[in-house]
Amino acid sequence: MLNDEQLDNILILGEKLAFPEDKLELLEQALTHPTFFEGAKKNGRDDNQRLEFLGDAVLDMIVAEYLYQKYPEAREGDLTKMRALIVCEASLGRAAAEFKIGDALLLGKGAEATGDRKRASVLGDAMEAVIGAIYMAMGLEAARDFVLSQFEDDMQNLTREDYEDAKSLLQEYIQSFSEAHIHYELLNTDGPSHAPVFTMGVFLNGKMLAKASASSKKEAEQLSARQALQNKKKWKNLLTKN
Repeated sequence: MLNDEQLDNILILGEKLAFPEDKLELLEQALTHPTFFEGAKKNGRDDNQRLEFLGDAVLDMIVAEYLYQKYPEAREGDLTKMRALIVCEASLGRAAAEFKIGDALLLGKGAEATGDRKRASVLGDAMEAVIGAIYMAMGLEAARDFVLSQFEDDMQNLTREDYEDAKSLLQEYIQSFSEAHIHYELLNTDGPSHAPVFTMGVFLNGKMLAKASASSKKEAEQLSARQALQNKKKWKNLLTKN
C-alpha cells in the first residue's frame, strides 16, 4: 500500500507525462524498483524490470531511427556508436534526474538509505521503464515524443569526439604531441555492494586530467577520458614539457 506522499509523487509525474488516469498502474509499475517488495507481499503487483526491458527496445528503435535520418552519410558503425552514447547509463540517468523521475521512485528501505534514488544506474533503469509504460499506455508516437523531448538536443551535431571511444581519442591526442602515456587509477568506491559506484581518475605524468564516477570502472574511465578531452585547454601545457 502506497502512502500519500508516494501517491502524490506518482500523480505529479503522471501529469507531467499527460499519462492516462485509467492506466496509472503502468506508471506505478515503471517506478517500482525491485527492492520495494523486500519483506512484503506483492499482492499481484510487479516491479519495473519487464517494462525496463520493453522500454530499452523502444528507446533503441526511436534513437536509431532519428540518427539514421539525421546523419544520412554516417556508416553503420558510426551510427551504432552514436546510439550507444545517447542510451548509455550516464545519459539516461542524467535525463531521468532532470525530469525528476527519482522523486517518484518506489524503493526499499535499504536502497533508500544507500542513496539509490539518485544513483545513475537506478535512474537509467527507471527512465527505460517509464518509456516502456508510455509505449504501452499511449503508443509509439507518444513514446517518440517523450524520447525526443529528452534526447534530441544531445543528438544534434554529434562529432567523432562525442561518440568514438574516448580513451582511444585521448591517447591519440596526447601522442600527437609527445610519447607520453596516460593511465587510470581507482580513486574511490562508494555505495552498497549490490550497486557500487566507482570513481576513476585519468593521469598524465602524475597529474590528474579529470575524474568521473559510474557503476562500472570501464564506464568511469570512459567518462573521465571524455571529460579530459572536453577540458584539454586546461592541461595542454603539460604536453609541451615532455
